[in-house]
This record gives sequence, C-alpha cells and structure tokens, in this order.
Amino acid sequence: MKYSDINVFCCPECRSSLRFLEINQQDKNSEVLEGLISCVNCNSTYPIIKSIPRFVSRDNYASSFGYQWKKFSRTQFGGNQKQIAKVRFDATTKWPDNLKGQLILEAGCGAGRFTEIALDTGAEVYSFDLSDAVEAGMANIKSLELKMRHHLFQADIYKIPLPYEMFDKIFCFGVLQHCPDVKKAYLSLAPFLKRERELVVDCYLGQPLKDIFKLKYLLRPFFKWWRPSWLFAFCSIMISVTYDIKSSFAKIPMVGKLISRLIPIGRLNYEPDYYFSVPEIKEIKTLSMFDMLSPKYDQPQRISSFRLWMQGAGLEILELTTGYNGINARGRRP
Repeated sequence: MKYSDINVFCCPECRSSLRFLEINQQDKNSEVLEGLISCVNCNSTYPIIKSIPRFVSRDNYASSFGYQWKKFSRTQFGGNQKQIAKVRFDATTKWPDNLKGQLILEAGCGAGRFTEIALDTGAEVYSFDLSDAVEAGMANIKSLELKMRHHLFQADIYKIPLPYEMFDKIFCFGVLQHCPDVKKAYLSLAPFLKRERELVVDCYLGQPLKDIFKLKYLLRPFFKWWRPSWLFAFCSIMISVTYDIKSSFAKIPMVGKLISRLIPIGRLNYEPDYYFSVPEIKEIKTLSMFDMLSPKYDQPQRISSFRLWMQGAGLEILELTTGYNGINARGRRP
C-alpha cells in the first residue's frame, strides 16, 4: 500500500477517514508491506498484508476465484493472450488508448488480465477484488512505472472504500453475474463516477430456454461444493484426457471431425487467429472448465434489466448490446 493512499481510502463501514495504526514493514518505494490501518471514527481495523490493504475477510463467497487466479496466475498473460484481452477491452469500453491524467476504477480485477491494459493507457488505476486473487494481480504487474500508477486493494463491491465521484472511468468485466445481488453490485459502482464520465460493465446474458440445457448449469450444483484443489485436479485430468481423445478422433478420415464434435470441450486450436501449443491449449481449457463449475453464484441477466438499472442510477445509456461476455452496458453520468 502506498503511503499516500491513506489519504484516499475511507472506511467501508462508515466512510470516515483512515489512519496508520501500525507499520511493521516498508520498502524504499514508499510502500507499506505489512501493517494495520484503522478508522478514525468507528475504530474498525484493516490489515495490510503483502502490501495490499484488506477490507474484507479472506473467507468469502469468492474464495474459489482466489484459488483459481493464483493457480492460473499467468494463463491469460503475455503474447496472444494480452492481444486477446486488449481486443476485448477496446471493443467493450470504446475508450482511447491515451487516458493519461485520468483515474480508472477496476471492479473485480482477478489476476489482473485487464489491469495491465488499463495501465498501458497512462491512467492511474485503482483495482480491487473480493478474493485474494489480488496477490496474483500484484505479482503480474512487473514494470516499476506501472506499479507507481497502480493502487491495489481487497474489498467488497458493495462497500468500496473510496470517495464518491472520484473516477473518470469505471469498468467491471466478468464479475457481476457472480455476485449474490447483481443489481445491487451494479448500482454500487455508479456513485464513484465523476460527472460526464463513463461506467462500462459486462454480464452473462440470460437466455432461460437455452440455459436449461447448458452443461455447466447441469453440472455446477454438484461441483460447486467441491474443494477448489479437488476440482482443479478433476478438471486437469478431464481436459488432458478428453483433448487427446478428441484430437485422435479428429484425425479419422471422413467421420472423424463429426465424431470429435460430440466431445464438449470446444475447439482443438484457435488458428488461424491465434497459435497456442497443445500444453497451452490444455491449460486454457482447464481454466475455462474450472471457471464454469466452481462459482457459488452464476446469475445471467436480461438487457431490459440493465436498461432499468442504468436509468435508476441516473446514467445516460451510450450502448446496451451483446458482446464478448454477454451483455455490454456502457453509460455516462450526466
């Protein structure tokens, strides 16, 4: 945690100022590595662990995501993966590449797949996640110059410990559908937006008739109670075995490709758009399978619901359509 951030963060319970109660370890780059901060009003205390202020307990509904993004901390980084993330970020936000001097809030950063993209714009970025995936998110920002503009914390989307109307841009990708109350999560973001600035989110699209037959929704009631380590081992074995079987079937003349389509693990490769080695493809698919089966909550929404929420938040609707992750909702605060 940067020393200067003590003047920015506020208590998530009463929104009063914070102060350093203990500084147990610090470094030469003005970072508090270990310590304790407290509220000047209600005396709530929050630890700083591994340089990250923790405004929530580690035991929460997003714990599987903490395991996931620490286990797959580099799966979505570098090379083709960064290019894929950049394409999705640009298509969803419609933001320019140069945002120097602006403040961005990233809600639900995970391992930081989009954090680096946001930082590359030159903006100052505040990122948080409910899970301890924030530790992977910190490790994945390598450049000292980017680190100086990155402010990372662990917090609840319903109780963001920052001042209202602070940010020029806010984005939240791949998160809302996994919250207990999707509407409340979305509405909790709008107060942190400056006037005439933008909030961009995505969310799974609800298609009730199709969702009934989706394999992940049929399997999740059983798998979401597994320990993350058990589920990871299961996913790793299943993907490795089924990928090899599907690859073998695909080589059979005439009927091979047709038979291989019956194995529901997606494409064998991503060419000609992107090249990945077989081990990389297996890792990507293992992550995808784990991500589908592990969440405690998975609540797709309707576009009509987002329209009502955006209007209720007093946002001008710039775009409300479908995109990479389902619904894309881009709004501006008048």
